[in-house]
Amino acid sequence: MWVSGENLPAWRERKRSRIEEDFAQFQSQGIFAVRWFLLADGLNYGTGESAPRRIGNEWLFDPLPAGHPFYRQLGEDFEHVLGACAKTGLKLLPSLIDFSWCHRGTEIPGSPGIIKGGRYGIVCDAAKQKLFFDRILDPLLEISLKYRNALYAWELINEPEWVTGRLPLFRERTGNRTVLLKEMKLFIAEGSRRINANLLPGGNSVFRSSVGFAHWRTLEKWDASALGITLYQFHYYAQGGSVLPPHPPAPEIPCVVGEFASAACRSWPDLLNPDMEQTVANRLRCIEGKGYPACFLWSARAVDTATRWTADEHQELAAYTRSNEPGSTTG
Repeated sequence: MWVSGENLPAWRERKRSRIEEDFAQFQSQGIFAVRWFLLADGLNYGTGESAPRRIGNEWLFDPLPAGHPFYRQLGEDFEHVLGACAKTGLKLLPSLIDFSWCHRGTEIPGSPGIIKGGRYGIVCDAAKQKLFFDRILDPLLEISLKYRNALYAWELINEPEWVTGRLPLFRERTGNRTVLLKEMKLFIAEGSRRINANLLPGGNSVFRSSVGFAHWRTLEKWDASALGITLYQFHYYAQGGSVLPPHPPAPEIPCVVGEFASAACRSWPDLLNPDMEQTVANRLRCIEGKGYPACFLWSARAVDTATRWTADEHQELAAYTRSNEPGSTTG
């Protein structure tokens, strides 16, 4: 969402109040963690003269300069969210950027200089990537250290498969696969290295590093362990009628279902029998029964019909988590 400068202070206060209300509700339902998108498609990171610019069929973008007011505002807002987590006992799984960050730029009608996407150069260009991590990721990790008990893990990017290709000439096309596989892997590996570099006195990492893969097969295809990822994650929507696989046989690297939807979104083949209705509780039992230590519901305040959460489903969720106390597994 784009908000003009003169309306920003009031908008931030309203959003902060809503966050606190939502977190209190999540806590009352037995939810233990929240997955939170930070920069998403990059809409507010670089506007006006600093926005992505189109040259031919390419979009060019440079990281905002050091000292830009954006960094201070981002840090303040992030710290407020962590404070709200600490207050309610929730844990946070922040996701740094969404795959739409790497889409070709889209201008917002009636708002010159406001561009969605168009920032794939941050992933593809090693020099720009370094500046971005230095000025965005490292300071956010420093803030996270003050609230380390409120962090579940750190996610670098959501569903990178949608913007990643293998052919070196694909960027000449008009599609949104703007990043080479080797470039995306380098981005993930460097981000994971920075997350993992924050150490406890005993030498273990303070935070687990993660990527929200769109499909479980990517964990093997991209060799997730070689990327430095220490929390495997994939999203399950019964794609192609596929059955939810069991937890990967790598107990030293836990795996979570980072997204799944309400019963309104596609039937799960695991539950297609007379004794198991397509309910939230049965989906949670299915995930738990296959060995996953946690899962995250998509999504709070969803407006699309495919992922709507009804009042009955909220009550069902609360009843399920209460019946499984202590130790809820739902985020």
